[in-house]
Amino acid sequence: MHNLFKNLSSFALVLCLVLIFAVTSLAEIKVGVISSQTSSLAILGQRQINAAILAAEEWNEKGGINETKIRLIIEDSSDKTTTAVTALDRVLGKNVCAILGPIYSFQLFAMFPEVKKEKIPMLSTSGTRKLTQMDNRWYFRTYPHDGVTKQACTLYALEELKSKRPSLMSVTTEYGKSGYEIITNILKAKGIAPVAETWHEKADKDMTGQLMRIKRSDPDIIISQAHPSDTAIVLKQQRDLGIDVPHMASSAASMPSVHKLIGEAMEGVYVETVTLPNFDPDPNIRAWTKKYIEKFKKKPDSFALLYYDTANFLFEAIKAVGPNRTKIRDWLETTRYKGLAGQYRFDQEHNGAFFAIIVQYHIKDGKAVPELKKKYDFTPK
Repeated sequence: MHNLFKNLSSFALVLCLVLIFAVTSLAEIKVGVISSQTSSLAILGQRQINAAILAAEEWNEKGGINETKIRLIIEDSSDKTTTAVTALDRVLGKNVCAILGPIYSFQLFAMFPEVKKEKIPMLSTSGTRKLTQMDNRWYFRTYPHDGVTKQACTLYALEELKSKRPSLMSVTTEYGKSGYEIITNILKAKGIAPVAETWHEKADKDMTGQLMRIKRSDPDIIISQAHPSDTAIVLKQQRDLGIDVPHMASSAASMPSVHKLIGEAMEGVYVETVTLPNFDPDPNIRAWTKKYIEKFKKKPDSFALLYYDTANFLFEAIKAVGPNRTKIRDWLETTRYKGLAGQYRFDQEHNGAFFAIIVQYHIKDGKAVPELKKKYDFTPK
């Protein structure tokens, strides 16, 4: 009898522990975060993960969402589609209600079939135009797509810099192909053809061949579409080769990590982007930037700020309708949100942002400092 009582007591203790664990597990709102923590793409990816962490911590400090704490399930997508799909599988295995996805379109495209199958909302800050043209009602973009930012940079090159002989440099990823198509279509509509077009892989370390071809074509501007590491190489080698024409770079060139890599080569470079958190005079953005730097010991970039807005937009959706995937999607489709960077409202394709700026960098006291040149707003009427 004593042993039976002892065994029953042990069983009861185990059962209590299981129940406590189950209740604790249920008393969380799980949100997936997939981005690059390793490889050269981590320069951008980790800043976005940091932004999501900051947003979640701020909500949890106030009690969470409807008094339930947020738990981020973070997985590394590295620089491959296979790694991204594996990260998605791991996140889905934790029964998350929504996902903050990676910025890179080649990874997003690979994940879309499973996202649609699982019927789970995924939000990201990728600019590749085609992403929201794939009939995927579960994907939401919270960064101005290429049709916005590339229109801004091309119009600025033609109308403000008076370019007649542009040259194009593009990376072979979907991002580069999308940007190339939009830019060339705008040029064609204006009756202008590029004097040279070059392509490179995102992992290439030497752009001498491409740049020399461009130099021989005698352009009056270089318009490039590339990721952070290859953008740095292009800008540095253009300077080293003495190709003295204006350069209109994609938003990767606004990243502090790129500035650190190339130093003086940022002088005079034009960049299309959406916001500059380290230089914006808005007191709310300045306060956020200070908080980000204090926590992570790194400066944020425009993608980090919009990822922070994205996380908060998602948390507001969960607060409104609970951790129900379909209800989250439906709420996002019909609700406007005011973030730090601007207003967000999804159109029929699930594009949520329509603003862009052009800046030019100058080296002051050894640092790359942006000068705002023009703002563009293509929000549909």
